[in-house]
Amino acid sequence: MLDNAIQVNLFLMQYCRTLLADIPEERMAEQPVAGVNHPAWILGHLAWTADGALAMLGAQKLLPEEWKPLFASGSKPSASRAAYPSKDELLRAVEEGYLQARRKAASASAEQLSPPTTSPRAKEILPTFREMVAFVLTGHMGVHLGQLSSWRRMIGLPPLF
Repeated sequence: MLDNAIQVNLFLMQYCRTLLADIPEERMAEQPVAGVNHPAWILGHLAWTADGALAMLGAQKLLPEEWKPLFASGSKPSASRAAYPSKDELLRAVEEGYLQARRKAASASAEQLSPPTTSPRAKEILPTFREMVAFVLTGHMGVHLGQLSSWRRMIGLPPLF
């Protein structure tokens, strides 16, 4: 039912790894402009959002509750590198979260995808879990990878796409 979204997510995951490959650990929370979303926050937020998709699909969440204040919707990135997990831990969380979300999406029934979206900001445009999960796998991730690409340019790294 969500085959196209799953394929797009596979592409985005590959792009995510490419964007992160040459970013040193010590720069993961750097904010070249005050308040900008940095790589540590972006990865954690993507992992947190994948966790939300898993919950919508009836699966158990993977992330510790301690990540919520750091990465949930409405959280603000901090320039303190010590506030965040390591680059490797964040990337593993994103990879595992989206792997599980893709698996659950691939096997989801029409019934599992039919409940109404609970997000007040999205419910009119993305009325059911089906549209919301498709958005999490594609558009949401694309938006944040665009932020990561812009962040790279802000710190002097080359564009990759």
